[in-house]
This record gives sequence, C-alpha cells and structure tokens, in this order.
Amino acid sequence: MKPSKIPEDSWTVFALSIFKLNSLIIQAGENIAQPIGQSSARWQVLGRAFKPQTVAEIARDIGHARQSVQRVADILAVEGLIAYKDHPDRRTKLLELTPKGLKVLTTIYARQLKWSERILAKLNPKQLATIVDALKDIAQVLEIDLSAKSKKNKSVTIKPNN
Repeated sequence: MKPSKIPEDSWTVFALSIFKLNSLIIQAGENIAQPIGQSSARWQVLGRAFKPQTVAEIARDIGHARQSVQRVADILAVEGLIAYKDHPDRRTKLLELTPKGLKVLTTIYARQLKWSERILAKLNPKQLATIVDALKDIAQVLEIDLSAKSKKNKSVTIKPNN
C-alpha cells in the first residue's frame, strides 16, 4: 500500500533533510578522494585507522556493517595503506595506518580542508555551531532511546512451544 503523501511532521522532515545532507557529503567525499585513487568509504576507514581500532569499532563508529568495513580494510592492507597488528587483550586485530597510508590520508585532508574553507565561506559560523550543538543533543536522545530499546528487547524471553 502506497502512502497518499510523504509525512510532513517535523521529525520526518528533519530525517529526510539529514539523509539528503549525508548523500551530498558522501558525494563531496568522493570528489575529494577520487583524484588520489581513493573513495569516500576508503577515506572513512583510513581516517579511523589514524588511531588504531578494530574493524568492529570502526564499523560502529561510521554506521556500516562490519563485513563492508572488513572488505575495505583488506583492500587497504593489500595496498599497504593500513596494517593489521595484534590487539593486546583480544583475538581481534587492530588496524593502523602505515607511513604510506598516512601520506594518502594527509593528501586527502589537505584537499578536504580546501573544500571545507570554500563551503564555510558561504555559511554562517554561529548558525553552524548552533546546528552542531543541536545535532549532538539529538544524537544523545537517539542513543538513549536505542539503548533502552535494546535492553528491553534483551529482557524478553521467548519460550519454545513443547
């Protein structure tokens, strides 16, 4: 069944605006990283590997499936941009940048900085700071809501039929 119209409540309008903004930021990321032979997805993993982390930690941080981050990380490792190293208390490995990866990431960041300066010149810095604060507040509300829902779902026990 098709809805007769798109919901116009404030949350739906907000969420759709965020989805559009996210798409535009990813497109911009592709334009920044592509001339260096990278993609937005690769850049996200390289940027997180600046501080050694596990694939699962990176995936949670960027909101991607662990398997998709693993695929990107494996390619970056083959290309010598990241390396897997032993994690001190776990079986999982940590990803860390290699010197070659740091050079690529630094080049991407230099391109990103030029793009950011061009975009920021067209925006109101005070308004942007207010938006950032509001987004942090919204993220906190969502994290609390999702955490409560997760706890509630874990406490439900389903008994098998005998």
